[in-house]
Amino acid sequence: MSLASRYASAALGILRRDAAVFVSYRLRIVGQVASTLFTMLIFYYVSKLVRADMFPSPEDYFAFAIVGLVIFGVLTSTLSAAPGSLRQELVAGTFERLVVSPFGAVAGVLSLMIFPFAYAVVNGIVSLLLATLLFSLPLEWPSAALALPVALLGVLAFLPFGILIAAGVVVLKQAMAAGTFLVAGFSLVAGLYFPVALLPGWIEWASAVQPFTPAVELLRHLLVGAPLQSSAWQAVATLAVFAGVLIPLAVWLLDKAVDVGRRRGTIIEY
Repeated sequence: MSLASRYASAALGILRRDAAVFVSYRLRIVGQVASTLFTMLIFYYVSKLVRADMFPSPEDYFAFAIVGLVIFGVLTSTLSAAPGSLRQELVAGTFERLVVSPFGAVAGVLSLMIFPFAYAVVNGIVSLLLATLLFSLPLEWPSAALALPVALLGVLAFLPFGILIAAGVVVLKQAMAAGTFLVAGFSLVAGLYFPVALLPGWIEWASAVQPFTPAVELLRHLLVGAPLQSSAWQAVATLAVFAGVLIPLAVWLLDKAVDVGRRRGTIIEY
């Protein structure tokens, strides 16, 4: 078996374990679906109050907000849930098995991020289907089918931020607040729940210097036909550049964080 096959097999094993732990709490799935429906219901009735030139009808704002809600789930999985999984491993005392295994701490941390990402994508698809069936969300076909590969590219563009927070967890043990802060900040400047044009001028620049805004705009365009501020290919190129440049840098910093923990003897502390 090649080295790549062994690493893939180990990563798949961690994915299966995380999935088995998740489904073992059956009420968690029911609660997640109920929470999603309740949030949709709130936005559905809030949309009835929206009267703005940029939203010709309440249905337009509802579609705008639902796509933002789905992307919020991916953001949360990237910046909070994935580093949170690492924190749980440290608290449970199971992370040391990854540290001393041939798989290694860095590959182990990256593998811990697979299930939260996969779950966020599946949850997003289910949310869109529920919004379509129960609230008549006007999905655009066939362009909506392209949203999945774009979402996967968006996850790769978001991934470096999650890796950096995970590196902070390895070194500082208490870096989870950074994920919560970033989720809140990106939710505002990327226009998840309202157009970025409404932002004050002193902060509007922040919508153009990170990969979340082009991902949000492109997914809205593909799913519900929202207009693009720039070309689709420019948005794809932006996401690809962020992923291609920042992922290697973030992985390198994670490796350095593991080295710091080893030198201090604190890598498995919590």
